[in-house]
Amino acid sequence: MEVHEYSSDDLQCILHEMNGKYSKRREDKLKLVGCSDAFRCFVAEDDSEISGFVIVEDLGDGVSFYVVQINVNERRQGIGGILMRKAFEVVGKGGHISLCVNTDNDVSIKFFESMGFERSGHVEGYRKNQDKFWYQIDL
Repeated sequence: MEVHEYSSDDLQCILHEMNGKYSKRREDKLKLVGCSDAFRCFVAEDDSEISGFVIVEDLGDGVSFYVVQINVNERRQGIGGILMRKAFEVVGKGGHISLCVNTDNDVSIKFFESMGFERSGHVEGYRKNQDKFWYQIDL
């Protein structure tokens, strides 16, 4: 498994081949990566096929970052862990990362907690009337 910084060459593959379906939200988030230096994306690739990606936003204070989106083709294959460790490496020691997860997404909640994230809040009806848990980690 190789992880590389996102390039525009990855766009079509991510949009149309990941998870077997097109995602407008995924497209909108990837457009942010190309428009602002605050956003960085890392892509996991195995045998020339994209297995997943993570988008991280630098919140501008040199310490705080937000995981905008993480997607993997297949859960429980170690891809998410590889991508998050890359994000940890880029953010660096002393950095702070936050993210939100749907309250009914038990698999993702267990994943982020296993990576060391701690629940820091709850918001009702955050997006599309879905409740979210906020998580954070200090590296």
